[in-house]
Parts: sequence; structure tokens; C-alpha cells
Amino acid sequence: MCPGIAYADPSSTSIEQGYELGEIQHPRSVAMGNAAQVFGGSTTAVFVNPANLPLYRVYHLEALAALGPEARRQSYGGAIADSSTSRLAGGFGGTWSQMDPDGIKRQFTDLRLAIAYPLGDRFSLGATGRFLRIGQKVSAGPLGASLASDGTREEPVFSAFTFDAGAAVQVSENIRIAMSGRNLTAPGTALAPLAVAGGIGFSTSTVTIEADSLVDFTTFGSARARAMLGAELLVADRFPLRAGYRYDAGMKTHAASLGVGYVERKFSVEFGGRRDVVGDHPATLLSLGLRFFIDSASGGSGDTGETF
Repeated sequence: MCPGIAYADPSSTSIEQGYELGEIQHPRSVAMGNAAQVFGGSTTAVFVNPANLPLYRVYHLEALAALGPEARRQSYGGAIADSSTSRLAGGFGGTWSQMDPDGIKRQFTDLRLAIAYPLGDRFSLGATGRFLRIGQKVSAGPLGASLASDGTREEPVFSAFTFDAGAAVQVSENIRIAMSGRNLTAPGTALAPLAVAGGIGFSTSTVTIEADSLVDFTTFGSARARAMLGAELLVADRFPLRAGYRYDAGMKTHAASLGVGYVERKFSVEFGGRRDVVGDHPATLLSLGLRFFIDSASGGSGDTGETF
């Protein structure tokens, strides 16, 4: 008898749900329900809100990996953030990702260069230049073999530069507000959707609570909102415990998230996971980060980025 041919299962989510606005999924952001506009510092700021780069005095290098089983998405990359050598903070990050290799087979490379500057002790501005290149299988789009859905065999679907910008204000010792705009060149495609996000947060040396919102103007043809809430507790100056909730009106999903980390003087390991608890196509996202503290003065509590 001739052996049968085995086929991998295709993605069980929609393309929009698997692509996640093209966001780079940092483990802290994932664990806190994507609520990272206000206190997402260090390498997280490169991917979320560049105005947070000066929030902590750090010099960090991080390796990242993420997996979405239902979307059959995998991402690998890293980032570096430096806010300790001068008042002008900077960072660079990038990932390579693949989604649904036996279906649409979308592959995307995302590179980001961020800078930020504090104007006084309470206000900071930042900007991120982004290069995004995306390819996918010919004839895999909803329109079949069409320039509108998948371009040509030789060229990517999307290859362009765009930018993000952000601002943050320290209202008091513990309260901070921030906002950012994404893909502000308005490419007019769901591959790089125009979006505005903002939030408010409360933080001490051991506890952080943050509430964010985001409005996506492109992916669904009309503005759709996302609400996010996250909390973090630092235990014994070594173990950040995180939890979050997210409601996405565009994808009509409610999601819960959890995360944990371990922090030493020279490095940290972080893990975050999110699961849709309500939705037509519930999906899971897992993210792992290994961060090295290049500047030993920024190890331990308080200055290593985020709340630890």
C-alpha cells in the first residue's frame, strides 16, 4: 500500500486575527492585555510608544520569540534600548514572522528605529521609523490571483517606510498618561493600519496598573476600538507577576492574559500568554523574552525597565 500524503492543518483564525495589526508581541505587553502605552519602557517602548524610552535609565539587549498556534504564526527577533548614555534615548528592534504557512503563507520583516527626548522632568516626545516588508503566497488572497490581493510572484505585497510618534506626561509621582500614533504616513492598507492609542497608569516600586485604548482606522473599513487593562506585581524584587484583559471591537473578541518573569542583576526572562475567552475563532498567543542588562548600574529594582 502506498503511504498517504500528510497535510498540515491550516489556520483556524481569520487573517486579521492572526496578523494582530502587525504588532510585535513583546511578552510584557502580551501579559498585560497589550496595555503598555504608559509604562512600557526599555525595549517595549521601541514597539509600542517611543516616548517611554527615557522613562528608565537603561542599556538593554533582548531576544524575542512569539507563537500563535491557531493562526500558525511564529515570530523571532530582538531589540536594544539605550537611555543611559545621553539624554537622547534610542532603540532598534526587528522581527521576522510567518503566518499560516499552508494557507496564505504570509511572511513579514519589521524593522524599527526609535528616538526620544525628555523635555524637563515630566514630559517626553518620541518617534519611530518603521520599515515593513510583507510577502505571501500567490492566489491565496480572498480574490484569488489578483494584484489587489497578493501582488505578483516577484514582488512583495507591501514594502514601505512609515513612522510612529508618541508623547508621555508624568502627572504626579505615581500617575502618568501617554499616547501614540501608528503608521502616520497612512498607507491605506490593513498591513500597516493607521491607529491612535493612549492610556493612563498608576505605578509604585512594586505595583503597576494601566488602562489603554486604541482606535484602528484602516483594518475594518471604519474605525474600531480596542480596550486594554493590565496589572503587574513585583514579588521579592525578582518575580514580576502580570495579568490583563483586552476587548477588541474589530475582531469581536474578549481575551484574558497572564505572565511571569524572573529578574537577576544581569538578565531577565519573561513569559506572557493571552487567550481569547469570547470570540468566533478563539486564538492563543505566547511570547518569550530574554533580556540582558548591559549597563550593570541598571540591574535590580527600579531602573531596569518597566517596574523592575
